[in-house]
Amino acid sequence: MKPERPIKSIVIVTILRFSIIVLIALLPGLFVSGQVKFSTWVSSQDVGQKEYLQIEYVVENAKQIDELTPPSFPGFQIVQGPIQSSGMSIVNGSMSQYKGLSFVLQPLHAGKFTIGGASATVDGHPLRSNTVKITVHAGGGSGGNNPSNPGGSNPFSQPFGADPYGSAEQDVQRDYILKPGENVNEKIRKNLFVKVQVDKNSCFVGEPIVCTYKLYSRLSSESRVTKRPSLNGFSVYDMVDPGSDPVSVEKLNGKAFTVHIIRKTQLIPLQAGNIDLDPVEVENTVHFVKGGGRQETRRGGSIRDLLDQMMDDNNLGPEVDERVTLDTKPVTITVKPLPENKPANYNGAVGSFSIETSLANRSVAAQDEATLHVVVKGKGNLPVLAAPTIAWPSGFEAFEPTAKEDVNKTVAPMSGSKSFDYVFIPRTPGHYTLPAVSFSYFDPTSQTYKSAEGEPQDLQVTPAVSQHRQTAGPGAVASSSSSITGHVGKFVQDHLEWIFAVLLISGVAMYFWRQNLHLRKVRRDEERRRQEKETSEKGLAEKTKTEQAPQPAFQNTSRTNDPFAYQPVARTNAPVSSPPAPSTPEPPKTPGMASNTYVPAVPAVDPLLEARQSLEEGDSNRFYREVNRAVWKAIQKKLGLPASELNKQNCIRLLQMRGWDETAIISLENILNECEMNLYTPAYDRFNMQQLLRQAEWMVDRLA
Repeated sequence: MKPERPIKSIVIVTILRFSIIVLIALLPGLFVSGQVKFSTWVSSQDVGQKEYLQIEYVVENAKQIDELTPPSFPGFQIVQGPIQSSGMSIVNGSMSQYKGLSFVLQPLHAGKFTIGGASATVDGHPLRSNTVKITVHAGGGSGGNNPSNPGGSNPFSQPFGADPYGSAEQDVQRDYILKPGENVNEKIRKNLFVKVQVDKNSCFVGEPIVCTYKLYSRLSSESRVTKRPSLNGFSVYDMVDPGSDPVSVEKLNGKAFTVHIIRKTQLIPLQAGNIDLDPVEVENTVHFVKGGGRQETRRGGSIRDLLDQMMDDNNLGPEVDERVTLDTKPVTITVKPLPENKPANYNGAVGSFSIETSLANRSVAAQDEATLHVVVKGKGNLPVLAAPTIAWPSGFEAFEPTAKEDVNKTVAPMSGSKSFDYVFIPRTPGHYTLPAVSFSYFDPTSQTYKSAEGEPQDLQVTPAVSQHRQTAGPGAVASSSSSITGHVGKFVQDHLEWIFAVLLISGVAMYFWRQNLHLRKVRRDEERRRQEKETSEKGLAEKTKTEQAPQPAFQNTSRTNDPFAYQPVARTNAPVSSPPAPSTPEPPKTPGMASNTYVPAVPAVDPLLEARQSLEEGDSNRFYREVNRAVWKAIQKKLGLPASELNKQNCIRLLQMRGWDETAIISLENILNECEMNLYTPAYDRFNMQQLLRQAEWMVDRLA
């Protein structure tokens, strides 16, 4: 056993100095860990219209995170997301939470866009992340990576390494002594570096790849991620919580390293081509202690060895901090396109799957809802699977399915199930067989397309039960009424605040609606009085003009010698005509309209009569509804279609087959679109309404 040395006073001073240095080194970590950060990160601020953009909202160093809500994405469509990630970490004895929300977006058109920040309640206070500006080019993007927030603290180790008595790093030899003449940069390069590892460099579209970013260290350092890797072109699923900082020990070239996993994800390629995984950048502060000329090499990292080294006065040297930024080398992934011989019902599934189908009830009444359950199980890109197509029998009305997934994302490829519930209504009684649901997928192992099928389902549809309900006894009616009353009372009690808010908003809306009607009535009365006043003034002017007209001259009985004098007119027995009475001016005639005295031989029904009355009354909502109804009625009469087949796409196709030109088709679409838009967003514009009425008259005449 090695004899113990006597403790000198210089050792006590040295230990105190070492403790102060450790405390000073810990303070920045404590300060940084206590600072809450809410940031927005994007994979690139300059992308092409056909490229994908990944955006992530991250809250760091928070004690409690609630209600993380993303904004809308104008000019983009969501390809994948939201993808949530959360975790908890303890740095220097302080606990903090991490929560992230990421999306994969695709631009809809070129231009410059501003994506707003997300909102969250952090430690009881509302916060909002920063906004980002994205430039979308018509072609490919510039490929630059300009993250809006490259920061994000993620300390990997405590100052001067972890506890030497910890079991995870007990075999790691900390090389923190900087010997005389030793190159510090070379020492850091050999003992501190980051690597990116992928399980394969080539795959098919939709085939997952496991990507792991690691930090290897044999030094005492503090590390922080300053640039996150760009994973543009992939759907990203974290296999390890980014905030957990898992630590392990790996041996490289016979040396043990402490390994911190920066990020371990499962990437699903979205498009074919060569995709580069951009590097991750880590900023490090490395702590060294300079050794003296007689420095001996110490094996092991125990506290006793450290004290032995500190007791040797001649070997003590100053502390040295070196700052270095490390990054990984870019890795290129070759994504191969899927073979061209795709089945007709293929919807992008890649992996190995099976399918099961079942009915919630095998006997239902006509006009009642029924549910078909479809469950897809297996391994592969389960989160992005689309609902299989169902061949419904005639007379069935089906609705959009709802999806629910149970996926294990910590294994590669992901395994689990994704279920779809199809709600449908059979209209006619009878016995039906729902055909087997077919599901096609691409198997990357055999590199072939395969198909899985569920079992056909038999369904018995009984006649509607409404007649039986009418013949129910008084007791059943009283019981049903009591049950309904109880449910209504419970609903009112549970949602009293919302009901009060709805009533208040409805009252305010009703008040403004009544005020609007009153203002419209006042305007109509003023317009009528103005027209009556103008008509009265015009009639008075005509009468005054008639009275001031020159009267017939008197007959002069005296004769003069002046040849130019007025000669009397011989009297006759004809009565003297009185001056003409002032005639009332006829109202101006509207071009294209019959006069007030004209009565057609065969009265015709005006399909737009209700619309004209609504226009005169100023009722815009009713006007657009009546125009829409008249046009659809004319289309149905023209094509002879039943109501079930009366839709815009079908009608336009049939009119084109009957020789309608493109101008007429566009005009018809504009009329229908404007009616639909103003039905939901009514706006009173008399000029636009008159223009639409003239277009509708022309269209109804053409359809007649």
